[in-house]
Amino acid sequence: MHEQLIVPWALHRILHDVQRCIDAKLYYPALIICLTIPEICAALTLTKEKFVKQKHYVEFVDKYTIPSQLGCDGLDCYRLRGGVVHRASFSGHPHFDASHIIFTTPETRASIHALSIVVGEKKAAIFDILMFCSAMNQAARRWFQDNKDNKLVEENLQNLIRDCPGGLPPFIGGAPVVASGL
Repeated sequence: MHEQLIVPWALHRILHDVQRCIDAKLYYPALIICLTIPEICAALTLTKEKFVKQKHYVEFVDKYTIPSQLGCDGLDCYRLRGGVVHRASFSGHPHFDASHIIFTTPETRASIHALSIVVGEKKAAIFDILMFCSAMNQAARRWFQDNKDNKLVEENLQNLIRDCPGGLPPFIGGAPVVASGL
């Protein structure tokens, strides 16, 4: 069992949504959230005028994940993210070294992780969704431990997407919304 490092509520809500997606068997949204965790964390260290680049993403993954738990390095994770987020295809990035990406799920009844299978000219990279998502969750928690005293992170956390059960006055009041901004 992993040690659960404490994170602020704003970041906790995002990480908790991953688990809620998995519990509901909504694996695609869970993976999208997990694949954007490095961007979310990296962006928290930047001013609003700066954008997260490949370099930031790869550095986060390589520093805060454990490769055997995630199943890939930072560059491959960045490429996986690009395929999923921009093309809705795990192997959609032109430089990802697999023609097929497979995530085992709890229903698979077998956990296969960080394995590649080659059949002819086709190559499948296989990951376990629970292990992959857990590795990203733990990476975000480790990252926060390193950045919890960063004033820019503290300020930027206030702008993360969050549930607002009573609305977001003065714009919408009395009705639940999901919002960001101060």
